[in-house]
Amino acid sequence: MYPTLSKSIPLSFLALASVALADDNAESVSTLSFKNAFVNSGIVPEVIPALDPAVSFYATYKTEGDSNHSELLIPGSSLTVNEISTLPIEFSVENLNNATNITAQTRYLIYLLDADAPARSNPTARNLRHWLAGNFTLNGQNSSVLSTAQRLARPANSGPPFTNFTAPKPDANSGVHRYIMALYTQPARFNSAGFESVGMEREVANWNLSRWRTQLGLGPAIGATYFVIDTGANGGNGTSAPQGLGNNNQGGNGGNNNNAGGQGGNNDTSGAADIRASSVYVLGLTVVAAVFGGLIMV
Repeated sequence: MYPTLSKSIPLSFLALASVALADDNAESVSTLSFKNAFVNSGIVPEVIPALDPAVSFYATYKTEGDSNHSELLIPGSSLTVNEISTLPIEFSVENLNNATNITAQTRYLIYLLDADAPARSNPTARNLRHWLAGNFTLNGQNSSVLSTAQRLARPANSGPPFTNFTAPKPDANSGVHRYIMALYTQPARFNSAGFESVGMEREVANWNLSRWRTQLGLGPAIGATYFVIDTGANGGNGTSAPQGLGNNNQGGNGGNNNNAGGQGGNNDTSGAADIRASSVYVLGLTVVAAVFGGLIMV
């Protein structure tokens, strides 16, 4: 039986309980950390020649096993296929004032691609596009997990994405796949015209990013992040604890979760575990205090 709240519960208690339930301990990541993570992972220059982000670009997803827990995706987070079976629940940005030629009317586009399809050791379908959508705007709300970040939203009347979302499902034991999400300012001509109007093709494999940028008249990405799926773990379902800021610079074969130096393969998730344990502890103390104060009736 679920507990019911007494009508006499003070507002201060309700606020405390709300914070304890919603706090995901998310912290800002500097643009320099994003840049270094892409270099440490090998994405730069192996997949894209350079990244010099003007903004901190985030995605938020629901963790596997707890649909009420939202996690901020930081560069190098390791996800399961279940955690990315749908699009992230939100996208957000910080430091937008550092980007040039940005106004309140600016629109943005976002893509998701697999840099290592079909296998890390033999990426013959490199830059497999899983999703591409435009017309994102700031919606005037802050991120649900990071109050200093502004949410990006795509209006319902924007029409379908150019490339509909296809959930990543890499083959088991095909290495550690790196999935890149990048944010661009959208040229105004595409506010009412599709990308096909400049000859962009629907083919998703072996996506030539340089040619695409030229076709659409895009500048460099103003922000980007990435996550990995380790196809050698948990029967191909990967791991779920964020590893953080490019520490997942994995080797190309066998799905081993090794670092850049090729040593160890350690999956140290103690930091994430401590954070989650702390949230549970705070919530527990709140409930105990409430019970002893006679504020909750079961």
